This record gives sequence, C-alpha cells and structure tokens, in this order.
Amino acid sequence: MHGQNSPQHYVVTVVRDDESGATAQVRHHTFRVNIKRGGGEAGPNAAETLLVALGTCLLTNVQTLAAKMRIELQDVRVEVEGVRRDVPPGLVGIHYTLSLTSDAPLDKLEYLHEKAAEWGTVTNTLVHGVAVEGEVELRHP
Repeated sequence: MHGQNSPQHYVVTVVRDDESGATAQVRHHTFRVNIKRGGGEAGPNAAETLLVALGTCLLTNVQTLAAKMRIELQDVRVEVEGVRRDVPPGLVGIHYTLSLTSDAPLDKLEYLHEKAAEWGTVTNTLVHGVAVEGEVELRHP
C-alpha cells in the first residue's frame, strides 16, 4: 500500500517493430506508436502521446473528483493542442479545453477543473518540470 508520500513507480517499455512503428507496453496493455519522423501511419507520435497523457490525467481527476463532489456529468471531453518548435525540438506551448456537460453550476465546475489540474500527476510534471536522465545499455546479438 502506498502512503501519501510513498513514491509510486511506473514502468513502460517501447520496442521497435520496424522502421515506422513500435509497440508500447504498459502493464498488460500494448499499443502501437509511430517512430518515423514525418510519418504517422503506425500510430500516434511521441508528442501526441504526451498530449494524450495530459488529457487522460485530467479526465481521470475530473471523474474521481466529480463523484466526490456529487457532480453529475453527462459528457466529458478534453481537447489538447501542442505547438512544436523545430530547433531545438520541443513543445513550446500546450493548451487544453475541458468540455463538461452538466446541470451543475458553473462555479462548481470551475472548482472541479481547478482541483483536477492541481492534483494531476502529468499536469504537475508538465507545469513544474522534472529532471530526465538516460543511459545506454549495450546488448550483443
């Protein structure tokens, strides 16, 4: 059981299938992603996958918090847009729109949104940044 300050670890593996695509493995789930620059036929690219993570994070928190706040939601949608810079490559802006269909008052929905963003793992990672480290492991055929 994880305590409030105990770290939770996530492990994903991405394995190249061919020049265009790879398979992402997350627990017992798999999905195909695109690894060919300028392509996209194999699946979402890395930047799109990051934006999907943000949208998923927000939806997870909206759903959880709405239940706790006794807010009935008929429909929830997040549209996330990222703007990419080429040199050096990176996203320089991310904007999302959270669309909620509900009979709840607007101020209650705005509070729901505020808390969903505040308690988001991916949201906080993107807003506050995180150190990224890597290493190479050489395996011989």
